[in-house]
Amino acid sequence: MNTKIESAIKNNDILVFLVPNTKYSECLEKIVSVISKKFERICYVSLNKPYTTICRELGNKKIDTEKFFFIDAVSQKIESDKEHVLYVSSPRALTELSITINKVLEIGSVQVVVFDSLSTLLVYEGSMTVIKFVHSIISTIRNMKAKAVFTCLKEDISNDLIKDLNMFADDLIELE
Repeated sequence: MNTKIESAIKNNDILVFLVPNTKYSECLEKIVSVISKKFERICYVSLNKPYTTICRELGNKKIDTEKFFFIDAVSQKIESDKEHVLYVSSPRALTELSITINKVLEIGSVQVVVFDSLSTLLVYEGSMTVIKFVHSIISTIRNMKAKAVFTCLKEDISNDLIKDLNMFADDLIELE
């Protein structure tokens, strides 16, 4: 699986990984591990786990969290002395999330954005709203000459959504 992930990341700017529900954590860990070895400035957008949990999990896997800038849409906005995290009020706050991603891309010289996950957005919004949001984010990322990796649970995605994502992404990869 690592070779498939490495090749996809090397050869594409915008990727969507479809991951089976039962292997989501394992696949996400492999994706993030590959990205952390290849890039020095990474933005990790989390819609389903708090920043502190992600940092602990990455640290336990010996992944250098100093390379990451986090956008946390799960935790309540807190005052933080951490310089590498911004908080968004909710995963459903798409405008706020978009503005925050833009800000991080502009000031952070980010090379790649890891978006965890499109499935979470589908809990809060319809697929058309998610598609419009993803298209906007992808356009911004391309304009900033960065790369992006989006994850989505295979079981959460409709054929129509797959077709739409395929139009915007360079590749859509199914992981087993």
